[in-house]
Amino acid sequence: MNVSDAMTTPVRCCSASTSLEEIARLMWEADCGAIPIVDDQHQPIGIVTDRDIAMSAMFNREPLWNLTAERVIQGQQLVSCSPQDAIENCLEKMKDAEVRRIVVTGNDGALCGIVSMGDAVAFASSAASRDSECAINSGQVLGMLRCVSGHHQDGAGAAAPV
Repeated sequence: MNVSDAMTTPVRCCSASTSLEEIARLMWEADCGAIPIVDDQHQPIGIVTDRDIAMSAMFNREPLWNLTAERVIQGQQLVSCSPQDAIENCLEKMKDAEVRRIVVTGNDGALCGIVSMGDAVAFASSAASRDSECAINSGQVLGMLRCVSGHHQDGAGAAAPV
């Protein structure tokens, strides 16, 4: 089972100079909670989540049209995988990095998809109903969900001023 079987495509994305207001609009239109930020070669350089937007507005006390994606993604450690990676490896990367979404890049490094927690859950349940040999181990999905969704005692995941 590969990442290509579970990833969402196409993916809405934008540049680092895009305002958070526009990113919020893209999220609304695409019914998603994260927008990858790409460079001129369409290679992902960060990701902006709905939580990032809320925290940026609160910490900066500025309207969203004055804030850009560049401010949010500074210092971000982006986690990615390839479409050929085993879905189990993707889930392990999400768990280790404690991220709810992971960008998928092709051989050229360009964005070609995204895998979210919701994708993993939906794929696990649909694969299990189709063919038990193709199913993702539900224990692995639950382990990833527990890790990335839990409260972090060490302050990890807490928003820092942007």
